Amino acid sequence: MKIKEVATKIILVLSSIWVYVPIIAGIITPMLYMIPLAYTSWVLFFSLGNAGWANLIYGFDLGEMCLPLGILLTVFEIVAFIGGLALFVWGFIHIVRAQKNEFKIAQTGPYKYIRHPQHLGIILISLPFVFWLHGFFSNIYLKIRVGDILSWVLFCFILIIWSDFEERKLQKKYPEEFANYKNSTGFFFPKRGDKETLTIQEKKRYCYLIRYLSFFIIYCIAVLIMFLFVKYVPGGITTK
Repeated sequence: MKIKEVATKIILVLSSIWVYVPIIAGIITPMLYMIPLAYTSWVLFFSLGNAGWANLIYGFDLGEMCLPLGILLTVFEIVAFIGGLALFVWGFIHIVRAQKNEFKIAQTGPYKYIRHPQHLGIILISLPFVFWLHGFFSNIYLKIRVGDILSWVLFCFILIIWSDFEERKLQKKYPEEFANYKNSTGFFFPKRGDKETLTIQEKKRYCYLIRYLSFFIIYCIAVLIMFLFVKYVPGGITTK
């Protein structure tokens, strides 16, 4: 009898996995495109001569007098990583459930407050990898690579564009439902106070293009400033 019960449970588990696999694959596959996009900034670095300048690392000793700051940064990075991972998994579970139950839009869990918890989770998870901390509650040493900062900023920008793209698809597919959902939730952070509902038609379509173009120009200027900083400020160590 026990063997039969165990076999039945195993079959149920395997059946559940079989049901969820296509749904999970459909959610994860679009995210895989973000991995190569995250490194597109290095192409821009090469356009400014040898990209070795982006590999320069600047180190900061946070021991002794700066130890409290080092401890604070360590705790912050740990919280950011764990919080981002928890938010990503939490959102992933609810979006899988929504698709399995054939809901039009996921509105439970973190999706009750923000529309892109998984993307925010990815940003938080990746943040500690930009600022390298060595040591733990003793002699803490901070290392910052120029290229990592610029790549991370561009990666965040790409996630924002991707989030907007997803919203436009939902707006076309479920115009009324998504308009109501959008009015009650925030983009990456919970909405504070009530705001009037604005549909895509009420916004000028070129606003998105202007916003993205402005961000890209600002980013290019930031890259140029960092390039000039590295060129004229000594102290960086080149990595291979």
